[in-house]
Amino acid sequence: MNEMTPPSAGGVSPETQREVEQFLYYEADLLDRFALEEWFGLLTEDFSIRAPIRSYTHPGTEHPEFSEDGYYIKNGHTMVRERVTRLKKEYAWAENPRSRVRHVLGNVYVTETEEGYDVINNQHVYRSKGDTADNDTISAQRETTLRDTDDGFRIADRTVYLDDSIVSTDNITLPLL
Repeated sequence: MNEMTPPSAGGVSPETQREVEQFLYYEADLLDRFALEEWFGLLTEDFSIRAPIRSYTHPGTEHPEFSEDGYYIKNGHTMVRERVTRLKKEYAWAENPRSRVRHVLGNVYVTETEEGYDVINNQHVYRSKGDTADNDTISAQRETTLRDTDDGFRIADRTVYLDDSIVSTDNITLPLL
């Protein structure tokens, strides 16, 4: 292994790498189509998701780049259930009109663990709303824990590290993460 070898190279078989990537593409498609009930079915009952606030730090400082106390979103399975239910209602103002969302995924690294798989991937999410020319592009790196169950992969945990320290989008809803 040389210094340029990705951390997961050799960690999983090419078949497992492909299966994990196909799962991530499937999940992204569900989010892009706002098929949130189907997406929710991919979560384990102890699922949690976080998007910590990023701050600008000077080189050499010991201050962490991502907050350990502040989050754009930090929810467990129950709260995500409520968010999914709410997004289906006409009074979900954050998604009225509904966003048009497109996920682009890449740089997928998979590592096998005792629980299943740890997955790191980059993503760009494009969002437009209504009939304006305004749009958002959200760039992030995600760390996801997948469990391999009898029903296929299930998402047990996810942390989304946004690349911007100032988020210019009006709101962050589940389909953007």
